[in-house]
Amino acid sequence: MRVVINDANILIDLAHLEMLTVFSELNFELYTTDFILEELNPTQRALVDSLVIDEKIIVLETNETEDFIGITNLLENTNGLSFEDCSVWYYSKKMNGTLLTGDAKLRKHAQNDSVEVRGIIFIFDEIVRQNLLLPSEAAIKIDQLKHINSRLPKNEIEKRIRIWGD
Repeated sequence: MRVVINDANILIDLAHLEMLTVFSELNFELYTTDFILEELNPTQRALVDSLVIDEKIIVLETNETEDFIGITNLLENTNGLSFEDCSVWYYSKKMNGTLLTGDAKLRKHAQNDSVEVRGIIFIFDEIVRQNLLLPSEAAIKIDQLKHINSRLPKNEIEKRIRIWGD
């Protein structure tokens, strides 16, 4: 099963779209870090915590000195990334997992470090591919997404709306 490490922006967008439960049904091993949880507001945190309790998302807790040093080394050798960003990058590399993020700087650094990086459009593609939402439902949700996250590639979203909306 594919290991996926989630950045906060992915969880925030999915919470806003009321899609965390659907997301948790993907045939992936879903992880995030204890540092990422701290970036969520109380409502988002409660939604993610319920998935943690149900063992749908696993929280990686940085208790080992080696892991803390690894995250700190990434932070010290990059510009413009937070400790939280470096935590998901570090664990994605350590676990040979896919990093899910919408952060362009984090994406660039992780890809340069040979980490596979995907974004929220990939999640939508997988939700449709794994038959967790009807394509027409996914089209409605991804259309909502483009209004709450203006940084996403509009042409890719519009392409999916056309394909799934028919």
